[in-house]
Amino acid sequence: MTEASIVHDSFTLERIYPNCREHVWSAWSMPAKKAKWFGDGDHSMDFRVGGAERVSSRNGMGEHVNETRYFEIVEGERIVMAYSMAMNGRIHSVSLATVVLADEGGGTRLTFTEQMCVIPPSDGIEGRRHGWGDLLAALQRFLANDVPKAAAVA
Repeated sequence: MTEASIVHDSFTLERIYPNCREHVWSAWSMPAKKAKWFGDGDHSMDFRVGGAERVSSRNGMGEHVNETRYFEIVEGERIVMAYSMAMNGRIHSVSLATVVLADEGGGTRLTFTEQMCVIPPSDGIEGRRHGWGDLLAALQRFLANDVPKAAAVA
């Protein structure tokens, strides 16, 4: 019996948000905010170099777990993290991901780059690309409704 080989791949997604960079950064760095857009399930987050994040949820296929470790954080500019995805206790992908934020006009350009190792069976790179596309769309919806307190009073 021959097992499928692991696959290494990478992808980059870019989005431009109308929000200032500090607002976009807060959605990534503040646990209460990130939990609102990052998906349903149990969410714990220690956002610091060496810190960890864990998200677990259940659906008809079983338990999904994302475990992340933060390796570099440059305030307002960059996050370097590694994470694994598991289903029912079996890890099916491990990734190194970088989030870069830059000013773009009056808004923010977000560049998300992921290098991954897919361990079959897995939904692979298309699953990660689709998943992050959905998450970045959820981030956009969150930012549209997350009005900073000073702006809400004005």
